[in-house]
Amino acid sequence: MKIVVCLKQVPDMESKFKIIDEKKIDESQIAFKINDFDNYAVEAALQLKEKLGGEVVIVSAGPARAQKDVRQAFAMGADWGIQIDDPAVEAGDNYVIAEALQKAIASIGDVELVLTGVQAEDDQASVTGVMMAHLMDAPHVTNVVKLEVNGKDLTVNRELAGGKNEVINLSIPAVLAIQSGINEPRYPTLPGIMKAKKKRLDVKKAADFGASAAAKTEFIKMFIPVSEHKAEIIQGDPKTAAATLVNKLKNEAKVL
Repeated sequence: MKIVVCLKQVPDMESKFKIIDEKKIDESQIAFKINDFDNYAVEAALQLKEKLGGEVVIVSAGPARAQKDVRQAFAMGADWGIQIDDPAVEAGDNYVIAEALQKAIASIGDVELVLTGVQAEDDQASVTGVMMAHLMDAPHVTNVVKLEVNGKDLTVNRELAGGKNEVINLSIPAVLAIQSGINEPRYPTLPGIMKAKKKRLDVKKAADFGASAAAKTEFIKMFIPVSEHKAEIIQGDPKTAAATLVNKLKNEAKVL
């Protein structure tokens, strides 16, 4: 079975963040790591490989520093990978990322299953997998907490609000967003770390796959929200209170 895992390198949320020119983060004081949710996706793929055979391919979009974390996935047991090192992709929105990843996956050929983490720790958008599935014209399930493969058929449990589960049957190829807690990600072994250094990693640009890197949204401003530690109870009848709330939100938006 050929499985692709999309891996993202994210800032450690314990790092000290500083914004430069309202456009980007000063990386000089930032530590980077594998997106925690993606670790569960890597482990899920490796377990399927051990059970069914095949290979696990890591696909990641990010600058040169992301190679360290791609190779960590290699050390866990992934076979090879593709890194999209392209400033146009890095500067793009979620659609640009999704398109570049989808085109890279298409170049591999005969991919039966694509796994992502349920969300990224930095933007928490939870949209990349969904966008890729749309571009692939493939079925997609989010918040997956259990996964079973029987030939071309998949049975997945997805987590719903309130701790409930929904069971979904679908066929491969498919895109699944893996939720934390589905497994216990393994630690790389010393032999795995040594082998990871020699595993194939293709470094490409978006154009190499025919990706346009054309964003669908415009980046305006980046800022750290101001916490004033106060709350206000709006008095009055519901209609008046609602109007007051709308006005306050409009005023806040003007300030931002």
